Amino acid sequence: MMKNKLSWWMIIFITSLLGFVFISPVHADNNVQFSVVPELPQNQSQKDQSYFDLRMAPGQKQTIYLDLKNTAQVESQFKIRINQAYTNHAGFIDYGQSKQGVDASFPYQLSEIVHAPKTIKVAGQNSAQIPIEINMPDKEYAGQILAGIQVLKMNEKQEGGINNEFGYIVGLKLTENDEPVTRKLELIKVKPAVSFAKTSVVAQLRNPTMDAMGHLKYQAKVIDRHSGKTVRQVKYDKNMQMAPNSTYNFAIDWEGKDLRAGKYLLDLKVQDAKDNHWHFKKNFVITAKDAKNVNRAVVGQASMPLWIWIVGVLVLLVLLGSIYWWVKKR
Repeated sequence: MMKNKLSWWMIIFITSLLGFVFISPVHADNNVQFSVVPELPQNQSQKDQSYFDLRMAPGQKQTIYLDLKNTAQVESQFKIRINQAYTNHAGFIDYGQSKQGVDASFPYQLSEIVHAPKTIKVAGQNSAQIPIEINMPDKEYAGQILAGIQVLKMNEKQEGGINNEFGYIVGLKLTENDEPVTRKLELIKVKPAVSFAKTSVVAQLRNPTMDAMGHLKYQAKVIDRHSGKTVRQVKYDKNMQMAPNSTYNFAIDWEGKDLRAGKYLLDLKVQDAKDNHWHFKKNFVITAKDAKNVNRAVVGQASMPLWIWIVGVLVLLVLLGSIYWWVKKR
């Protein structure tokens, strides 16, 4: 009887150890304890929207407000950022990063147009207004300026030095007229790269206009210039987007295969919601060094360290042996 109990405890211990090896703890805290609501002014174009869509005039100055409510019991400090819209790696318009590079085609400095306090303190169970000052350029423009007003709660650093920030983003769209913008799309370069931890060929596209593009569809072929064979073909019809004056790294996934050195041709077709079509053809080269670096980087990202595999196999063998020994004794 004593041996049976000992075997049970051994199995429980080893099973717990197995769980420790393969399960990573995740820290989550959903206790945000604040809210942000925009006060929509009279020059709001879309009255039913929950973001600022403002019709402005050249040289106009205006202050708009966000209502910030602190539902925590204690005073909290908040950080405010004005982030210019950009196209993220998934191919959609995003406002979440403040340090995205601004494309040279944007004719203004967003920091000269939109101003907000860097931080604000709000007592517990209280509300405050966040003023956002807008100073429009003197010269009229067609198109739109897109940005996001990001409000982040500044929490003290947690154990282990982890600094958790929780926040909201309220969109800001500034237009002056309904004059149509002639859309343009440019293919800047094509190169081998790691994208989403996969071997890929990346085509950098650029929208140099002050107009957001939506419902984008992509069709791409990569052709081996030596053999004339299509080595990779993809089609994306996911209503993708591009922000005004932004670049997008369109990634062609190599389906887990290694890149091979050689001379290639990219044949890329793009279509938008307004039935504009662009057709690009561009030669590019994957050198042996490029292929080696990308292939190695992907293996490094995708693989578990060898010691984890070794420990896991050993623990599994001990567990199975213990179960066999326990059953045999019974």
